Amino acid sequence: MTMYHLKCPNCGFEFDFDYNQFVSISKLGIVMRYGAHDFSVKCPNCRKRQRFHVEDADRVD
Repeated sequence: MTMYHLKCPNCGFEFDFDYNQFVSISKLGIVMRYGAHDFSVKCPNCRKRQRFHVEDADRVD
């Protein structure tokens, strides 16, 4: 798994998320994948499902 830093477009909450393009269940619920770097997950703050696109610059090491 790879950790990414995300910002919710709905409420602005920033959080780190372990994303694996092959796993559909996470600590935030079901992950819906749209490609290797596109997915949707519920924000841990506002609980609304948002779609995210991640790049290497978003990685947290």
